[in-house]
Amino acid sequence: MNNRHEHTGWVHLLLALVTLSWGFNNILMKVGFQYVSAPQFSGIRMAIAFPFMLYFAFWRPGRTPFAKRDLLGIILVGVLGLGLFQILFPIGIDETSASLGGVLMAVMPVHVVILSIFFRLERPEWKSFTGVALTLVGLAILTSASGQATGATDTTLRGILFVVVAELGYAINTTFLRPYMKRYPPLQVTGLAMATSVVLYMLVFFKDLRELVLTEIHPVVWLTTAYSGLVAFLLANVLWNLSVKHIGSTKVSVYGNLPPVIVLFLSAILFHDVLNSLQMLGALIILSGVVLVQFRKSIPVQDPLAGISALPE
Repeated sequence: MNNRHEHTGWVHLLLALVTLSWGFNNILMKVGFQYVSAPQFSGIRMAIAFPFMLYFAFWRPGRTPFAKRDLLGIILVGVLGLGLFQILFPIGIDETSASLGGVLMAVMPVHVVILSIFFRLERPEWKSFTGVALTLVGLAILTSASGQATGATDTTLRGILFVVVAELGYAINTTFLRPYMKRYPPLQVTGLAMATSVVLYMLVFFKDLRELVLTEIHPVVWLTTAYSGLVAFLLANVLWNLSVKHIGSTKVSVYGNLPPVIVLFLSAILFHDVLNSLQMLGALIILSGVVLVQFRKSIPVQDPLAGISALPE
């Protein structure tokens, strides 16, 4: 038992660094949004990271050629998972206060539980259902307070919805990419899924990106998008999926609880952005639900891919 703990200790260290990078990323995105729109900011950061994704997926030495079925499966997860996340997350963060956006990031582990129950990947128990119910109650309270100003940014109902659904996309990524990483190197799988999400994003926001004039982009935008694209997006996703391969999506999703704490701390210092009493109540209920699902007894039923309809060969 001790040897196994020692062997996976480095994984938990990596996950701590990943969540720290995501906490800083939320703050830096807020800074970048002062110079360009949310879709434009995210488009720049993706363009910076895109060549590395293609390298990981198709050109990295030692890669294993994708079987057609697996290639299509990873692309599907890239669209429904990271694609959904990348399209909705920047807009959601732009339309929520820094502190509230950080709290909403915590719902990702609850989405993992919902997916596991829906696709019959594990047997549900009372902690799972109670945790999900508490999260829904907390979200309802936050929604009722969405019209109130909370520091640097007014929070909108759309902003709350977009962040929550975006985290569902990341939960899809976390849950359904793991089987492929048993057959292919994690870097290769991650690169393909991320590259797919970038292509989808560029198609959706093509009009917004066409309006960018590269010579007029402020240096602050280049600095924040470089960090967001290379560290918080590319490197963090590679390390996240590598961790999923070694300790599983359920254990990895626990680390989704850390970014909200980091964001709350930084937003209070940098933006003087503090949750009001009603939002604080909703946040505490959400975090209680998230913590509860982490203490459930997870009993696997089948491979995650078994819950998805078979893809054509």
